[in-house]
Amino acid sequence: MSVHPSWADLRDSHCSHPTIRAEGGTKTNPLYEDFARRRYNYSSREDKSCFRLVFLQEASSLSINKTLRRRGRFIWCHNVKYAGRGPGGYRQISFTIDKGNKTFVVGENNVLCIPSRAFINNNRYFRASDKTFLGFASVFGYAHLLSSMQQNMKIPKKDLLLRLRDDNPLQKGTLVAPRLGYFYPLPSPSSAPPQWDESHPFGIILGPSLDTGDYLGRQLYRVRFGGTTYEKVHPAQMEIINEV
Repeated sequence: MSVHPSWADLRDSHCSHPTIRAEGGTKTNPLYEDFARRRYNYSSREDKSCFRLVFLQEASSLSINKTLRRRGRFIWCHNVKYAGRGPGGYRQISFTIDKGNKTFVVGENNVLCIPSRAFINNNRYFRASDKTFLGFASVFGYAHLLSSMQQNMKIPKKDLLLRLRDDNPLQKGTLVAPRLGYFYPLPSPSSAPPQWDESHPFGIILGPSLDTGDYLGRQLYRVRFGGTTYEKVHPAQMEIINEV
């Protein structure tokens, strides 16, 4: 679903804010995510066959996925496989959790990966709202996860990588919208301040981010929204525009 929120909508409804401005005071932010204010420590458990994944609100919109919501806590997920492109155009993964046999399917835009060697501190005193997603790996960017995925699917790694490349919807030139609740707007210092009640412009993907720290698998993108270029945009922060 494509949206065209205002600058103020994006600022006020960001998932790191428990409350939002309202007439006469404040109210609960329906898009608040606990992960946006949590700290995730390094793990002594090496992630070779199971991985720490955190799921966004939209992942639980299907009743089958309700148990994936853990108030921002990660879940150790097993048997991760590539599950093709979903209805919204994003690539998907399938997996099991704990010792269960139930298979879940979630799109790449609704899951965050925490490598065992990653430390993430999203305490509001240490990290600004626009940096919320920078510490998380992408499920199709983290080398350990890709190796496990290939083994679980019993296919050559080259074939898996080709499928992921061909199915990736976030190619250079793709038109996207800022995702309400997850994208935090930063006005360009070289242009006039925005009118906050105006719609935020759509964006176009310029290519992969130039500096992401590849060993952590952060698959981020350079995106130009209007006159401002954002250097590190996570897939979870964008919505694909399927029609113009």
